[in-house]
Amino acid sequence: MNKQPEITEKTRQKFIDAFWTLIREKPISKIAVNEITRRAGYNRSTFYEYFLDIDEMLSYIEDELLNEVKQTALDAMSESSSMQDLFQTVFLAMNEKIYLLMGSNGDSAFTVKLKAELGPILINQLPVPEDIPNFDYLSSFINAAMFGLLQHWNEKDRDISAEELCTMMQELMINGVINYVTTRS
Repeated sequence: MNKQPEITEKTRQKFIDAFWTLIREKPISKIAVNEITRRAGYNRSTFYEYFLDIDEMLSYIEDELLNEVKQTALDAMSESSSMQDLFQTVFLAMNEKIYLLMGSNGDSAFTVKLKAELGPILINQLPVPEDIPNFDYLSSFINAAMFGLLQHWNEKDRDISAEELCTMMQELMINGVINYVTTRS
């Protein structure tokens, strides 16, 4: 591509914007290159100048989003010592596109990637020493719980505030499920 960088980026962004429009309507597996190109106003050959296929475009999109949210988490860690503040900052920074990828039309592998990027950062904020026996199991359990709650919150159209969700997560992580339930009965 010997085009001007701003034109190149603008064209790439039109394909990406078309993708976001389509994922709101149907699952990724049902999206075709010709639909993306038609929505973007280009032909198929132009699409292939930017991406090998939809999977490569999806990988590009996901990498960009993961880098953004990871940087937000790292910035929040340096600005706050509160686990709840960190969780809330990160979950609020996770924009609609991340929730679309986590949703029913999205990419199930994306949540795995999100856990891999954010999980260690979030777990690092918990008062759990890494040298305890079976730390990897504990870490896996915590990750599954946090991201399971996050995904459920998204599926329920975020029917409680991010603050409520983060408070619940923090209480569950620190005090456990039984204690959480008994204090609310």
